[in-house]
Amino acid sequence: MRHGILSGDTATVAGMATTEDRVGMLEMRVKTLETWAGPGQAEALAEGHRAIRADLGNLRADVGNLRIDVGKLRVDMARVQKTQERHSRLLGRLTSDVDILQGDVAGLKGDVAGLKGDVAGLRADVEVLKADVAGLKADVAELRSDMAEVKGTLQEILRRLPPPAG
Repeated sequence: MRHGILSGDTATVAGMATTEDRVGMLEMRVKTLETWAGPGQAEALAEGHRAIRADLGNLRADVGNLRIDVGKLRVDMARVQKTQERHSRLLGRLTSDVDILQGDVAGLKGDVAGLKGDVAGLRADVEVLKADVAGLKADVAELRSDMAEVKGTLQEILRRLPPPAG
């Protein structure tokens, strides 16, 4: 089994079997870390680490709020879905009603066209009746004239008759 340099007392690299060697190795790594970090870097890293933790806490709170909002949105979407389904059913019924009404309107248009034809025929009949009435008026006028003439002739005949015997 292979182990890392700092894991256990067994030798993993030739010549580095003792604990002192491992401690020495750690000291060198810490020295390198301090050299790399420079003075004040550890405090700056710690401050950055605290800021990251604070941001992470805020992020977790925001995620929690987002989960609540998503839950509310799901409820709202379910309500919208139900409303949309109800509207779809109503639209289907309305579409059916409109189709029926369109058929009725087409039938009424045909009826109106027939009535227009009937009215045109009645107008023609009225014109004929007006002509007939005008002819009748002329005939009545002529009959009146003839009756006046007959009355005049009858009066003349009655005047020429001998008086009644009495």
